[in-house]
Amino acid sequence: MTQTAELRDLTVAALKASNIAGGNVYSVRSWPTTAMSYPVIYVKTPIEDRESLGPNGAPQYKVTSTIRIIARVQVPPQANDAGTAVAEAALESLKAQIEVAVINNPSIMVLLQQFPFTRSEMGINSEGSQAFGELALDIGMEFYQGPEDFYPIVGTPIEELTLDADLTNVTDPSGTYPNPPFPASVTPAPRTSGPDGRAEGGLDIQLPQ
Repeated sequence: MTQTAELRDLTVAALKASNIAGGNVYSVRSWPTTAMSYPVIYVKTPIEDRESLGPNGAPQYKVTSTIRIIARVQVPPQANDAGTAVAEAALESLKAQIEVAVINNPSIMVLLQQFPFTRSEMGINSEGSQAFGELALDIGMEFYQGPEDFYPIVGTPIEELTLDADLTNVTDPSGTYPNPPFPASVTPAPRTSGPDGRAEGGLDIQLPQ
């Protein structure tokens, strides 16, 4: 069963393997609580959409998980506010590297139907002594979930199957037979059409076999 958490962890692994941000890549379960070096990348999964494939039959869904990748950079003070441009260029470079590492990555793609969308937004804060930049990149990952992924329906195993054939041709137009296999279907005598209430053939099957 494909799950959003699995896709998030695979995304983190893909970014770390590509050595993006010097390996400073963290998921929601491993975010550092102390100061860290820049650039740094956080991966989380804030949105999951599940769309039914129809009202008939067992539950089937097209699921789209939004993998949100947040990249942050820090740029030392520079004359004439040049740090803003440097921070923006660094974020653009990180965005390109992230997309190359994640989109169509074999470990991720094998679980998906497609990457239906990407969205990105950048922001720069240069009010302090250093310029800080942040990129928020959303990558949609679409996959299928079926009835096997949800509450298991436990039924009673079939151990034996009996087939009785009471045909519609008129073998006996006037006979009456006790305990017919399908009493509600028997045509009363005298009859011009069947069933007449007797099994003209049958089959007993023991399961499993």
